Amino acid sequence: MSFLPEDDQDFLNENNITYELLTEKQPDGTDRRGVLFPGFEFTGNVWTVQDGKLVSCNQCDLLIVIPSGYATTKLDSFYTIPHLKCTAGNDPPNAADSQVLFQKTWQFWSRHLDVADWRVGKDGLRTYLSYIRNELRSA
Repeated sequence: MSFLPEDDQDFLNENNITYELLTEKQPDGTDRRGVLFPGFEFTGNVWTVQDGKLVSCNQCDLLIVIPSGYATTKLDSFYTIPHLKCTAGNDPPNAADSQVLFQKTWQFWSRHLDVADWRVGKDGLRTYLSYIRNELRSA
């Protein structure tokens, strides 16, 4: 059974967006839930390090952790593989940390919507993926 609201499932399926639902046990015994978007494509001026050199990057694996109470609870932050860099080789603002989730080490993009920026009943993965694309474009 999917933990995503029907609107999100419909959006992803109607737009042929590849995704995978992930669940893992946390130390406190609760389930952590996430949506993985492998090969998530975006436009921007971000880079990654390959063989010691900065190379342009326009796709990544993207992870969104789904909080308890979603979709009345807003989505918050996101995670990428590979680790993305700015043109000068530095980390984007608030994206220097890494976290291990679902047995992989992810770059943590600390991004927080204001409560007023999350419209219950209107916002979901459609609007949040657009928000993420904007964040990657402006990184």
